[in-house]
Amino acid sequence: MGSVTAKPHVLIIGGGLGGLLLAQGLRKYNISCEVFERDDSPVSRTPGWAIAIHSLRDDILSIIPDDLPPLKQAVDHLMPLNLDAEIGIYSQGQRAVVRSTPEAPIIRANRFRFREWLSTNVTIRWGKRATRVEELKEELGGGVRVHFEDGTTAAGDIVVGADGVNSIVREHVLQRPNKETLSAIPAVVLVGEATMSGDAFLRQLSLGHSCYMTNDPVANRYFIFVGLRQVADTGDSGRYYWLLVSADPTFTGDGKNSDGTRHWTSTATKPELLARALEMTSTMDPKFTEVIRSTTAADMLDGPMVIRDVSADISDLPVSRVTLLGDAIHPMSPFRGEGAMHAFRDAIALAKALGKLTSNDWPTIKEIIGAYQKEIVQRGGDAARASRNALKVNSGGHGTMFAWGQPAAPAPEKVVTFESIRT
Repeated sequence: MGSVTAKPHVLIIGGGLGGLLLAQGLRKYNISCEVFERDDSPVSRTPGWAIAIHSLRDDILSIIPDDLPPLKQAVDHLMPLNLDAEIGIYSQGQRAVVRSTPEAPIIRANRFRFREWLSTNVTIRWGKRATRVEELKEELGGGVRVHFEDGTTAAGDIVVGADGVNSIVREHVLQRPNKETLSAIPAVVLVGEATMSGDAFLRQLSLGHSCYMTNDPVANRYFIFVGLRQVADTGDSGRYYWLLVSADPTFTGDGKNSDGTRHWTSTATKPELLARALEMTSTMDPKFTEVIRSTTAADMLDGPMVIRDVSADISDLPVSRVTLLGDAIHPMSPFRGEGAMHAFRDAIALAKALGKLTSNDWPTIKEIIGAYQKEIVQRGGDAARASRNALKVNSGGHGTMFAWGQPAAPAPEKVVTFESIRT
């Protein structure tokens, strides 16, 4: 689009965590960029749940400009409590944990605060839903143009699709619709939220400072994940979310069973979804289901949460001025908690690679993007397959329980008191 001697201008489609981290990295390396986000504002949608920043903390900070506030103080979901991030894993009567240590520090971040931190001094165009990507001929100077639903366009030298599971940019890159590359994981995920206060809050923190999970004690039918979204400013209550995950080979994700009949979740009301969750977990130790029993029907997610990953072989990802990161290239289930970390790995790698560019020379850009894509396709594909398999492990099957990039280690439960967490 411009002079070959000028540094490229990068268009990032999607203002989630991966896209914003890439934008910060490009700022660090003095590569101009814009972020285009389909939401009308930062609060247009529920901001999502908490996320663990573990093995990549230093790598993330290495590409962050100096004008951002300190990370932990800005995003830690346990603030204002004096507690370290910790997940408790309960299986077959045993307790194991992964927790933050000085040797392996972990920050469990409130997603909204983290997104806000990553938005610092980044140009974000809100209300921009991409509909089409156009690549200009290299013999005419090259470049890319993105078309948006509101009739506007944006021109640049490189487009990065960070637009999530249902990526419009992926459809352009692969030249086939998402329905041909994505498949629903055969699992029903019921989701609810509840605020826990006083002694009930302390009981949740004792099970796991940040979150905990446990599985069906009878027949390995399901597992429960309970996570803390954020602590109230007063420090005496917290907002929790929970996921009840059960394998269901008939579930196709489109409201139907595999035989074409209607799946029960397609017509279930919120009260019925909550009743199903309570019935399924009725044989479990009540301490693990207290947050479910504290949930009202109004705080249930409508229908099941459909989780998709890539079913097609995308090892032949074409190399052009349009590339992908995060869920746009390797969506995966949350059963190992690795999706966001791989989006961060992508963003860090791409920021460092593009940061080396001193011109808009196409052969150099092609070489950089080709090497980047080769690495992310292999790594992301391996992680997606491991995450899908974790559905069996988490439900009580054989295998090592992993969280936040580490195997869980046996640890006794420690009772949390307000006196101990306010000092």
